[in-house]
Amino acid sequence: MSGVITLIKEDHQKLESVFKKLEKAEPQEIPDLLRQVQELLVPHSKAEEKVVYPAIKQIVPDESSDVEDGLEEHHHVEATLEQLLASDPEAPGVDGLIAAMIGEVRHHVEEEEEQILPSFSEAASNQQLSELGEQFTAAKEEELQSLRGGSAGA
Repeated sequence: MSGVITLIKEDHQKLESVFKKLEKAEPQEIPDLLRQVQELLVPHSKAEEKVVYPAIKQIVPDESSDVEDGLEEHHHVEATLEQLLASDPEAPGVDGLIAAMIGEVRHHVEEEEEQILPSFSEAASNQQLSELGEQFTAAKEEELQSLRGGSAGA
């Protein structure tokens, strides 16, 4: 099982590849791409909030304010995504909203990968990172099932 930091970065890369498609998408392609973003982003965010962020706060207390900022960014991006999923892809302003959401996620990823995760990686043991990786994967899977309409939990 990969460590949690590797798993988080892999998710970031998958999301970025969908963003690149979304930035070039024709209006009829947008709803499907937004659903792909939702299925990558929402379980990832919820799993970070449930598993990773509490561990970072415990192991690297200096990162607590950055973690809180990350939490706010998750909630804002999820709200924007919900708004986009409910919008007509050809409606005025949708392209700007998509660009704003992508920009916010990229900013969040950069902060996470350049500030929070490196200090967490240094402070946590390999065993902690590995165990968190398993918990992160399980939490993501649970959230994805919930998102797809599975009645289990949430």
